[in-house]
Amino acid sequence: MERSARRRLTLALALSMTAVALMAAASLVAAQPAGKPSAPTTSAPAAVPLGDADYRKGQDFLLKQNYAEAMRSYRAAAAQGNAPAQVGIGNLYAEGQGVPKDYREASRWFGLAAAQGNSEGQDNLGMFYVMGMGVSKDYKEGMNWLRKAADQGNEVAQRNIGFMYFKGLGVAPDRAEAIRWFRMAAEKGDDDSKEALKELGVK
Repeated sequence: MERSARRRLTLALALSMTAVALMAAASLVAAQPAGKPSAPTTSAPAAVPLGDADYRKGQDFLLKQNYAEAMRSYRAAAAQGNAPAQVGIGNLYAEGQGVPKDYREASRWFGLAAAQGNSEGQDNLGMFYVMGMGVSKDYKEGMNWLRKAADQGNEVAQRNIGFMYFKGLGVAPDRAEAIRWFRMAAEKGDDDSKEALKELGVK
């Protein structure tokens, strides 16, 4: 989905639950920043995560839209416990890229990454619970995972929590709390949260 089209779905705060659902689904794979190489350092280098080379190959294949090879590389990395690769596999299943779309399988892979503390996996798993995609709908469990990701500074999770408070999903509707979370995400550069604040008339 094009970024501009996705933003139109996410920003009309008075839209129906269906539109909010589309916003949440769109945020799963498109709004999370891709893994980036670490900046060079003059101190002792940090240990390279297991499976990092295979994960990076998967990222390269993903950029080339060679989803079959991306999946192969991600699986090689995931077999070594690489959490970003587990997220990558989940994203491919969630989007039906190179494999049939399978939310249950996507949620399983997001869960593996989330259990290792990966904030993207936690955010994606949280939204799958909120949406009931591949798992039973459970706002409380969804919020639990979103908060774990948000506590690590994940701005997409912070934005998603803001929408939950705005729409009263599993929590009492709370405009002030929604604004607080939108601001938190906006301060980290999240454009959708900036637009949400603008729609709410908040500077």
